[in-house]
Amino acid sequence: MRRALLSALIAVPAVLHAQNAPFELNTVYECRPPLSLKILSCAGSNNPNDVCDVQSYNAGKPFQRGPSTRAQVALVMTICHKQTEAEAKAEASGAVAPAPIGQPSAATGVGPGGLKVGDRVRVLITGWSTGRVLRIQGNSFYVHLDNGLDVQKQWPFEVFREGTLTAADHAAGQYDTHDRVQVRVNGKWVEGEIVGQQYNNYSIKVPGYTFDFGSDIATTTPENIRMSTTPPPPSPARRAAGQAPKAGLVSCAGKYEGRWEYTAGFGGERVVFRSGKATVGGPLGGTDEYECFTGGGQVLLYKAGSFKAEGTFEINNDGTLQGEFGAFKKMGN
Repeated sequence: MRRALLSALIAVPAVLHAQNAPFELNTVYECRPPLSLKILSCAGSNNPNDVCDVQSYNAGKPFQRGPSTRAQVALVMTICHKQTEAEAKAEASGAVAPAPIGQPSAATGVGPGGLKVGDRVRVLITGWSTGRVLRIQGNSFYVHLDNGLDVQKQWPFEVFREGTLTAADHAAGQYDTHDRVQVRVNGKWVEGEIVGQQYNNYSIKVPGYTFDFGSDIATTTPENIRMSTTPPPPSPARRAAGQAPKAGLVSCAGKYEGRWEYTAGFGGERVVFRSGKATVGGPLGGTDEYECFTGGGQVLLYKAGSFKAEGTFEINNDGTLQGEFGAFKKMGN
């Protein structure tokens, strides 16, 4: 199962995320009858990101089992209670009808977000999975995933349409990773980019601002987010293959052809020059390829399309190339 398992049981208001409701292991809790759960174990001590092993039940029958964070468990506990003896007996006798999770519905009406039974959707688990809507009840969507599992998820923060989100989706608080948005920081709207989501909390990269732990990533809820209306920044210029990155540089083709290594060894680092290209290899394996140019007494290495030099060798009087740890000399063809 997935870490968002508990969301298949209930929908919890976002305000409850800040609470830290206590719970006991191996105790059955009624949350939204006939759905209940039992926390079998939790790693760590009291870290919100510690993972707990959770078993859920539908009318007393095992339903789903899988990992959820301690924070998610505490969130659910705010509207759960220890199962009473009467509730346990009712389930054991079969008097409690199971919730129709994963059962198809004949309903053809449109649900929230304009979604309807049969539509393809994305659902948030530990990342996005795709599937088809089986049934809609209020904001609860019962979805058959492409991997064969049936889950119950809540719109708008765990159920997105498949494909590009609409303006109405954004108004409902739905955003995709890499969306350019504006986020409210200290009462001011500033530019940012969505880089992650956990339920209704979005992580937004805000260049030029510092938040927790010195990061430029802000975490906030949709009421503080809106789509950006400013034009996107221009794409950085790309250098054509073989084009000199700046005036005064020329291709090193034909000047340093062959295999060059440190004269003192230094663990097998080498550069192979071939027809204006330089392949750099290290002692641990792996290679990087660059375009090679010379000028101003230097040999400079550039990634394809880039105007920024990634490596520089000074040209020594004896024809060797001066690297970071000493002189490079041609060792073979």
